[in-house]
Amino acid sequence: MGPITAEDCPIQVFAPPYERFSDGADGIFTAGQAPAGCALVWWLVDGQRQGPDFDRLRARPPGVPLVIMLPPAREISRTLPLLNYVMSLHPRSVLPAVYLGTPEHVRLVLSTPPESLAGAITRYLGRRGLFRTSGIEREVQRIFELAPEVPSVTKLARRMYASRRTLGRHFAAAGLPVPSHWLQFARVLHVCLHLQTDESAIFRIATRFGYPDGFTLSNQMKRLIGYRPSEIREYLGWEWIVETWLRKEGAVGQG
Repeated sequence: MGPITAEDCPIQVFAPPYERFSDGADGIFTAGQAPAGCALVWWLVDGQRQGPDFDRLRARPPGVPLVIMLPPAREISRTLPLLNYVMSLHPRSVLPAVYLGTPEHVRLVLSTPPESLAGAITRYLGRRGLFRTSGIEREVQRIFELAPEVPSVTKLARRMYASRRTLGRHFAAAGLPVPSHWLQFARVLHVCLHLQTDESAIFRIATRFGYPDGFTLSNQMKRLIGYRPSEIREYLGWEWIVETWLRKEGAVGQG
């Protein structure tokens, strides 16, 4: 059996060990939640025919990143009915398939952290319907910005020019996990992205982010997201990690 083609299967799955694209997208859509480290790759071939693909991808489970592959320039006119709307799908990347449509390039896309992780996560959580006010949105973003250098919620509150009690009231009023939980997760998430791209010993990465040792980091990660550092290295991306934590916190938003 030969490799699957974009014509036969325009929506494909990219999953660990990230060696090839495969079919099986139906399983992701029916699962209702993001499998660890899985992404969808959509080969845009014919805008007239792929309208149902667009609608389906717009309703994909939260936490599943999307990479869109464009056809060669000579065929781009066939995609025009959808091309102007693809950014509304919030893809991780849009790539010219003729040059970059390989597993190696998509792996690089998934393993590359956003230029501003705090901004990307805040936008993502906003689309998930977690923020009731712009004020709480700014506070969450600030936590992710400060997490690599602030180990405690007391120091966090000081850097945010608020008391712990005031911050706690803001998050309680918004129906969100307490600030200390956000800070613990934000610290772990920054570590996760380094683990996916940095082959340094786990204890070195742990101490770099303010943990006393790798054992402490491992236990914290297991408690917050259910994975240990060695397991995180087997997967790519950050959206599924966010979703895993949200489910554990019971704060899944509106989607």
